[in-house]
Amino acid sequence: MGVRHLGTAHRHCTSTLPPLLPSPRRGEEGHPHPHPPPSRGRGFEGRGGGSRWRGIGSWVVPLAVLVSLVLGPAVAWSGPLRTLRELRHWSTPTYTRVVIDVDGEVKYRTGRLRNPDRLYVDLLGTRLSAAVKGRPLEVHDQIVKGIRAAQNQPDIVRVVLDLQALREFHIFTLGEPDRIIIDIKGKGPESFPPPPEPPRPSPQPRAQAESPAASKRLTIAHERRWHVVIDPGHGGKDPGATGPSGLMEKDVVLDIAKRLRGLLQQEPYHRATLTRETDVFIPLEERTAIANGKRADLFVSIHVNAAERAEAQGVETYFLDMATDEQAMRTAARENATSLRRMNDLQLILRDLVLTSKRNESSLLAGSVQQALVHNPAGGKNGRDLGVKHAPFYVLMGAEMPAILVEAAFISNRAEEQRLANPRYRAEVARAILAGIKEYRASIQGSFPRQVAR
Repeated sequence: MGVRHLGTAHRHCTSTLPPLLPSPRRGEEGHPHPHPPPSRGRGFEGRGGGSRWRGIGSWVVPLAVLVSLVLGPAVAWSGPLRTLRELRHWSTPTYTRVVIDVDGEVKYRTGRLRNPDRLYVDLLGTRLSAAVKGRPLEVHDQIVKGIRAAQNQPDIVRVVLDLQALREFHIFTLGEPDRIIIDIKGKGPESFPPPPEPPRPSPQPRAQAESPAASKRLTIAHERRWHVVIDPGHGGKDPGATGPSGLMEKDVVLDIAKRLRGLLQQEPYHRATLTRETDVFIPLEERTAIANGKRADLFVSIHVNAAERAEAQGVETYFLDMATDEQAMRTAARENATSLRRMNDLQLILRDLVLTSKRNESSLLAGSVQQALVHNPAGGKNGRDLGVKHAPFYVLMGAEMPAILVEAAFISNRAEEQRLANPRYRAEVARAILAGIKEYRASIQGSFPRQVAR
């Protein structure tokens, strides 16, 4: 992985942390403090209350850091310094995602300080770019007040998040380009607001029996509409895979996504949002942030596959986890636009992240959508079912709802490229994904008839 946690490289070493005390804030700007005894926490997440953080006014560091940190304040960094290039964020009342962009591989450590409450990330062997120096980000949402960065030591940049109401946070890393992602959840309500009360039907004479259609409409009126965020992969400067005749993945999946949105909008119990509606580039971490920010019920990322073997064909559906096999790893590496080596590094930190994801629900959703795709009239039953798989896809990391990635066909296969170029086939793919979503909802609620023929 491009940005590495210290535990990745030094699992069996121990050391004390560099000095960090909660009260005098000048240490954040580059003045070290004496060494306090560290508290214990979890490797890639923390919580703002209860037993996860011990002691008001104390600072807390993940346990993985405590057992692995080898760089103390007296150890000078050897090697070239990396540069923190940019800070970015997306905010909602209950969720904030912060992205730290760096120009190469860095190691980092994290902790929390109190009075005032703040979270920090130290980037080791790093310097601050002129574009970021002295330019804090004003956030002012209900979770984070602001984000600032300073050269804490000659070879350490500290990024500080001034907190307002933190419930828990998760940190993970992405590569090519290298960045550190911080997902923060606030203390707002976790459940969705109840749906508006449907209008009461006018009284009917007892002799007049209610029709099945009327009963179904009344049932649907009482159901909350599920919000599905649809993510057409790639876009803009990133064309995705390209077929033998020049058909581009970014164009195919955008068309399928728009068709799926149209179908969902016709449904009385679903609504849909696209992460992109035009041919624009959106970073992978922003796509998940859009879904989290909208508090979506489902996240569906639509792609088409490619392989070196021209005869490769079929459909497969993924959810987030360690790679099923080498081919799944290669598919994830292509969609992540990264190398297999960095994918292997990514799996070292994925174990902690998967524990907090909707893994079981995502697996069930993937199975429903995969079956619908395989049995749709355009797909047929000709042995092209590549099954449900899992792999570390960047675009699924950090999703707070069931999330899947669909590979609708192999654009590198000449015959399947021709299908993908056909608007009728694209419409069938959209209908199949909708059927899979309905099947998933039926399986967990029992509210709607199953849509997939077995």
